[in-house]
Formats: sequence, structure tokens, C-alpha cells
Amino acid sequence: MIDRAATPDHGRSDALPALVAYAIALLVAVTLGHFLLGLPIQVSDSFGNMLKLSSSWSDLFYSEFTQHAYLRPMMWAHLKVVHDLSGGNYFAWFRGAHVVQVVILVLLFLALVRPRSWRDAAILPFGLAVLFGMHTFTGTVREAFPLNTFMTILICCFAAAVIALAPYRWWNDVLAVLLFAFAALTVETGLLVWVVFVGAALTGARGVSKLGLLALAALLAAYFYVRFGPLAIGAPSLVERSSGFGFRMLERAELVERFGSDPTLFYAYNVVTSALSVLLGEPSGGVFGVTHAVTTGTAEPVMLIQVVSSTAVTLLIAMFIGTRWRRWRAGALERDDRLVLLFGFVLAANAAISYPYTKDVIMSPAGTFLAVAAFAAARHAANRLDQLQHADVAVLAASVALLVGFTWAVRVERLHLTLREAAVVERRDWAYIESDVERGAVKVPDARAMSLMRTLQQDALVRHPAPPLLDLPLAVSLATDD
Repeated sequence: MIDRAATPDHGRSDALPALVAYAIALLVAVTLGHFLLGLPIQVSDSFGNMLKLSSSWSDLFYSEFTQHAYLRPMMWAHLKVVHDLSGGNYFAWFRGAHVVQVVILVLLFLALVRPRSWRDAAILPFGLAVLFGMHTFTGTVREAFPLNTFMTILICCFAAAVIALAPYRWWNDVLAVLLFAFAALTVETGLLVWVVFVGAALTGARGVSKLGLLALAALLAAYFYVRFGPLAIGAPSLVERSSGFGFRMLERAELVERFGSDPTLFYAYNVVTSALSVLLGEPSGGVFGVTHAVTTGTAEPVMLIQVVSSTAVTLLIAMFIGTRWRRWRAGALERDDRLVLLFGFVLAANAAISYPYTKDVIMSPAGTFLAVAAFAAARHAANRLDQLQHADVAVLAASVALLVGFTWAVRVERLHLTLREAAVVERRDWAYIESDVERGAVKVPDARAMSLMRTLQQDALVRHPAPPLLDLPLAVSLATDD
């Protein structure tokens, strides 16, 4: 039963506000896409991965099912598809595909939050700012392998939520099974697709039938059986990569030395700090950098903005939960309630998956669902403004909302600056790649690899030169570094 009075929709609920909302969202997505198209295909990760993509399909899949720690055949499958379709025009296809991913993610975000009124359209920029401004999101556009597969998982998670919250159709079960199978075999965080479907069902959503949920459970069990049984792939160990702990990064040897005998404390630390990173903006990558900077008097405003803005959104969601708690207990859930609960499910599961090591981008699914929950909570808060009896309180609430919105706008602009800085850094890597080859930092085993290196170098330095920097001091520092 839906209580219309509990969440009134002031403003006309017609097609025009929705069209305006979609126009705003696409403008934001295209702007981010513009900065993405300024990035070349990077040397690190991408060059080596593209060499691997030159292999045959059979060799590619065989290598994925015989390695240790990771089971990611579908990651290589969709990279291989783009690679083969490109016909050697790597920049246009891989960067273009990355931009398309961003647009798809935004459209799915709109499908979840469903802006219908002018008030919704006014709140939408805030939701998009949280979506793109989260530090967990940065890695999905800053890095490429040569196509960011963490971004693929974000799309899969949002698509799963759209299916789960939709009215039931028989093909929903089929789509759910295919989506989970693809995501789970792309990156380990793809297992969160299962969490989205089950979490939505627990909130009363009926987009996927009980039979479909049973099929998903069977696939999850089969995944773990195959991974830890016949394939013996296992999970990442302490020696896989460095990870943050306390106030600094610990290298692999340090991790083994400190936690090799019993990594329980380290794993627990990773789970807790991963969740805190989404909720409070601190720590980042397992390192309490802002806390250390504050205690040593070296904190910069942008560091404090990250913590303040994240904490403000968490408080906004907490206020939403507080006002809706009684209805939750009564089982009278509306769509926005389900969106907030889904964020909670994804946050808990995402943090648990992060136990082997901490990395901001691993928590990107929880970060994107934070944006969905933030929009739902902001819409609820805006609708309650009319119920305030004192104009002074309403003005204060609106002022706080504007201040919080400003902090998130700063974070989005910081993302744009980061991408523009990366455009210079990545091209500098290509400019000096010969020296990296000479000292063995970059492997070029044969003539085919050399030809690919030259093609990508020409793409980065000649065909698609670096766009101008937006930060003059950074430009000076980069120049002096050379």
C-alpha cells in the first residue's frame, strides 16, 4: 500500500520535466565524455593487455581458465570484441566505447531514480554530482585496460536493479541469469549483481521470479565450485599487490611480514575501511590520508571537501531512514525505500568482497548506489520542506543543501581536472617509452609488439595530441619535472 501523503510529488508530473531531466543528464555525460576522449590508450596495463588481445580466441580463454587468483574470461571476451572490430583504429573504438559506457550508466541511473517532476529535475544535478564525484568512481574513467571493466560492472549492477524493480516479465529471468553469468566472469565485483537481485527481492520487488532467483543461486554455487574446485583458481593472496593500512601503503613483502601468519586482522581492516570510504570519504585505498594530513597540519581544502561532502550525504540518507523506519517495519515500502535498501545491501557485500586488498575503484558499485540513495533521500527531504512550519528553518535547510551541492560540484570539477592531468601524464609516458623498453620496464617481445607500440604512440602524440591543461600550476610542474 502506497501512502501518497508520505512522499508527495509537488510539481507537475508530466513529460516535460522528465525530458528536461534527461537533457541535463546527457549534457553531464557528454561533458565527461569530452574529457575521456582527451585520454590516449595508456602504456601501463593497456599496452600489455592489447598484446594479449592479439591472441586467438581459444588461446585467450585457455589462459584465463588456467591462471591463479582471477577468473575473468568475459572481461577478455568483450575487450577482444572491441579490439577485433576496431580494425587497428584503437583510439576511436576503445575510447568511444568508454564514452558509450558513461552514457549507458547515466541512462540506467535515470531509469532507477525516475525523475518525473520539476522538483526531481532540480535535484538531478545533485544526484549526478554524487555519481561522478565519488572518489570510487574516478578509477572507472581514469584507468583503462584498455576498456575499464569496473565500469562494465557498474552498468551490470544498475541494469540488474532496473530489471529487479520492474514489473515481472518472463524474459526478466533470462536476462537476470545472462547478466549475472557475464558479470561474475568479468571481474569479481560482478558477483554483486547477484546481491542486487536478491536484495531487491528481499525488499518486495518482484521483477525476477522465485524460479529465476533459484537459478541465480545455482549459478552462484556453480561459480564457487568451479573456481575453488576443478580450476583451483582460489582468491587473491597477500602477495598479489600492495594495499593501504593505517597511514601508508604497505608493499607485498611488508604485508606478508606483518600478516602472513594470520591475515584475519588485515582482512577485517579492509572490509571496515572499504565501507567507511564510501560513507565518510575516508580512508581512501585503505590509507587515512586526510586524518594524517589534519593531524600534521598539511590538509588541503579539497581533502576536507571530500570528507565533508561524503559525510553530509550519509547523514542525508540516515535522515531518510529515520523518517521511513516505521513504514519499513510495517513492510510498506515504496520505490525510493527499495533504492536506499539496495544501497545498504550493495555496500555491505561490496565491502566484504574487498577483503583481500583495498582499492577505491573496487568499491565503485557501492559508490554508484550511494548516488541513487542520495537522490532518493534528497527527493524525500525536498518534499518535506513544505511541511516545515517556520520559514527560517526552511531557509536554513535550503542553504545547507546548496552548500552540500557546492562541495559535490567541486568534486566533479576535480574529476575533470584529473582526466585533463592524466591526458598529459599518459602522453609523457608514450613520449619516453623507448627508454622504458631499454630498461625492461615495458616488454616488447617481438616485431608485432613493436608495431603495436608505434601505432599507439602515434595515436597518443600525433593523431590525438594532448588537450590544453586546465590548471596552470600543474602545467608548470609537469614541465619542470621533465
